[in-house]
Amino acid sequence: MTQARRTIEQLLDQGSLPLEHAEAAATHLEVYPTKQTWLIFFDRLLLIIGTVTLLLSLVFFVAYNWQYLGKMGKFALVEVALVLTLALYVALSFRRRFKFIRQLLLLISSVITGSLLALFGQVYQTGADTWQLFFSWALLIIPWVLIARFSALWLLWLGLVNASLLLYLAVADLSFISYPYQDLFRVAILALANFAALNLWLITLEKPHKKPLIDTKTSLHWSTYIVGLLSTYFATHLAIVTVFDNGYLLTTLLSLALWASWCGFIYWCFYLQQVDVLMLTYLCFSIITVVMFWASRLLLEDWQAGGFLALTLLLLAMSSVAVVWLRKVANSDRISADCPSHRGADYE
Repeated sequence: MTQARRTIEQLLDQGSLPLEHAEAAATHLEVYPTKQTWLIFFDRLLLIIGTVTLLLSLVFFVAYNWQYLGKMGKFALVEVALVLTLALYVALSFRRRFKFIRQLLLLISSVITGSLLALFGQVYQTGADTWQLFFSWALLIIPWVLIARFSALWLLWLGLVNASLLLYLAVADLSFISYPYQDLFRVAILALANFAALNLWLITLEKPHKKPLIDTKTSLHWSTYIVGLLSTYFATHLAIVTVFDNGYLLTTLLSLALWASWCGFIYWCFYLQQVDVLMLTYLCFSIITVVMFWASRLLLEDWQAGGFLALTLLLLAMSSVAVVWLRKVANSDRISADCPSHRGADYE
């Protein structure tokens, strides 16, 4: 909720603003999106749709005409598209105009690069492992990722890194690690990689500034939430990877300790440092999932109806507690935003 909307609601609660004037006040303070905001939104939306359409048309055209295009024809079509995209980017860069279009052009170039690598492997049947394709793709587009400073391109690069790690760890020889620790090692690598990505997003993308103990900044960049969701998934997987293992107490304790460290970081960063309800929702989801998995191992050994009933009641109880706590956090954040005196001047 924006500060302008909070101010209007506070004035309405105090009776300082008549209800019939609330709509005019909201329009004056631009609580609702303006005409210019909607035009910018649709302009970018149509650009994104056009970008996706061009990429898909190139891929489908080559795939549909695979038998009719020779080797040189396939490579020429993809390489010409790549050269034209980069040439257009350079031309716009010299004029220093249309920044968003330039970012989309680098995104198109990055996707075409991956298509070119896949085409090369398919035509010449190189026999390379799949992880090498994604790793080479991520390696080659690093300069464009750094130049563009585009969140979607950063997410594409992160997705390629995750894909290459997943595929590599699935075929890698981990004989140097004891067998009970191999699954834990694989998931821990992915969890640590995405945890590092989340920290990198918070350091670079979210503007660092001096904040009070309880900040009212309740919305991060949309890409940060996606990276946070990835980190949540792999951290949760890390905590439940040993659920069905028997007799490996040390691996279980290690996985739960790493997961608890992740939970502590999320709580510290998004509750004590700044309040963000969605990231705290991720935390609650992870805790509920881990507790349910471990409780199911204890209660469903004989697959009796009583175990399912206990799990149902446990899920209802944890979900209710999580909802109540998240609502309390959201309301306390709103109160601290409405009352500047609650923030305190000691943090200035």
